[in-house]
Amino acid sequence: MRLNKKGKVLSAILSVLVVVLIAGFFIANKTKQETAPIHTTSLETLPVSFEPIGGFEESPLRQSILLDERQKKEIARKEAVAKQNVMDQQEKAIYLTFDDGPSAVADQLLDILDAYQMKATFFMLGPNMKEHSKAVVRMKNEGFGLALHGITHEAGEIYSSASAPADEMIEDRQILKDVTGVQSNLIRLPYGSIPYLTEDMRYVLDQNDFQVWDWNVDSRDWELKDRRYVEHTKKAIDEYMNAGVTPVVLLHDKPHTIEFLPELLSYIKKQGYKTKVLTNEQPPVTFPCNGRCQSIS
Repeated sequence: MRLNKKGKVLSAILSVLVVVLIAGFFIANKTKQETAPIHTTSLETLPVSFEPIGGFEESPLRQSILLDERQKKEIARKEAVAKQNVMDQQEKAIYLTFDDGPSAVADQLLDILDAYQMKATFFMLGPNMKEHSKAVVRMKNEGFGLALHGITHEAGEIYSSASAPADEMIEDRQILKDVTGVQSNLIRLPYGSIPYLTEDMRYVLDQNDFQVWDWNVDSRDWELKDRRYVEHTKKAIDEYMNAGVTPVVLLHDKPHTIEFLPELLSYIKKQGYKTKVLTNEQPPVTFPCNGRCQSIS
């Protein structure tokens, strides 16, 4: 019995020692944690910014990225235009386009086109659409192409910043939609896209789904202002047709153009050419920069 009592005493002593050791370990560890420096950082203090990196907009890196994107887009555009050209050539198709309208004589222009059973696409200015909205509605009802030419027609305004061309075309697009219910992404820049439509401007236009249309036949009606423009245009149309390229003809909604337009339309009809309208789905005939684009300022 003595041995049993001794064993119990020793066991109790050992148990107490174990408890003391364990308690001491936890106390020491807690003290270490409390005195050690804290290395965690609050999410509220993390240096997160959603602002663009300063200088990136004008950086060589961004310009390089834009140029690479533009080159890929240009290759795809040329391939699509070539496919469209093959289909158009089978129909002997040409595209007549009129800028700057609708004018006070727009109905007369439409009457002439109707008389020759021909179609055209109109690149129109927003203020003119508001002033001559009935003519625009007539264009829609008679199946003519509806497109955009901006608001101001002032080079110093429309090419004043990277977003300026898109801003004018967005406003112009809304005016056309308000007047006709039609959403058009077809645009033509005043004076054409060379030289003042920079890569930055083209990028912003792309982001807003706009298709930049230029031309390959300049009628020079804006310069010649008499029947000489008809002879010049007839010759150019034939040259492009013979070369297997579909003509996209630049004309203007102006009285001097309308006066001699029947002569041009008679020739087109005699040659068996078919006039068609441009659509949102078509790949555009555009002047590529190829190093020729520069800021107007």
